[in-house]
Amino acid sequence: MAAQQRKVVVVGAGSGIGAAVATHFHDNGDHVLAVDLRPNDTPASEHAQCDLRDADSIAELIGRLDGGWDLLAHVAGVPGTAPARDVLTVNYLGMRLMTEGMLPLLRRGGAVVAVASIAGIGWEQRLDGLTELLEATDAESVEKWQARQDPGFPVYTSSKQAVLLYAKRLAGPALAKYGVRVNTVSPGPVETPILADFERSMGKDVLDILRSTYGRHGTVDDIVPAIAFLGSDAAQWINGQDLHVDSGFISSMTAGVPIPL
Repeated sequence: MAAQQRKVVVVGAGSGIGAAVATHFHDNGDHVLAVDLRPNDTPASEHAQCDLRDADSIAELIGRLDGGWDLLAHVAGVPGTAPARDVLTVNYLGMRLMTEGMLPLLRRGGAVVAVASIAGIGWEQRLDGLTELLEATDAESVEKWQARQDPGFPVYTSSKQAVLLYAKRLAGPALAKYGVRVNTVSPGPVETPILADFERSMGKDVLDILRSTYGRHGTVDDIVPAIAFLGSDAAQWINGQDLHVDSGFISSMTAGVPIPL
């Protein structure tokens, strides 16, 4: 049992990493609000439904909550095989609206940890376009932004790049005004129900490189500890960071020739 019960909101708690995160904190003795689009039986203190495509649904949920929460773990997301509007609205805009709504309800010293993806690498090369996306704060504006983009560029990548840039730009102001840290976790391929969607949208051959190199894809149990750490008081001096949890996959692709052993 935890020395002191914490209050944790997990968005996307119905399956996959989100369910594992909610279960972890629940089993640790914390008070967990498990939020998902659909009803579910994830272990939690209480459950709520919310449609991240709908700003009113998010506002309605936030309006029912009291203050004093310790952590918002925002795990919800849809793969690139979903309609482009949903990918951007859920993965970027829904995360943004949920985060900004929760900030006043989190205690000083609390944290936001959002799940991004290694698919978001390269955001530094798209700052101008992503800055325009971050100026879009409603679904209509997001859809108009996407309509101006190269249709061949993966919308899932855009959504996760936006999450990364948004979190980094929010981290300083959120800490200064609310005393809340904002960080992201970027998993590599993870064995969850939507892995097949990622194989179709990102390319099975690419994902199989990781499996062949390290023997397996990640599991939810590989990702949960990273989220738990960044959301804990042990990470009080970590803010505005993105943690790759991918067994070194991105490093092996970007750092050049490996050191022979």
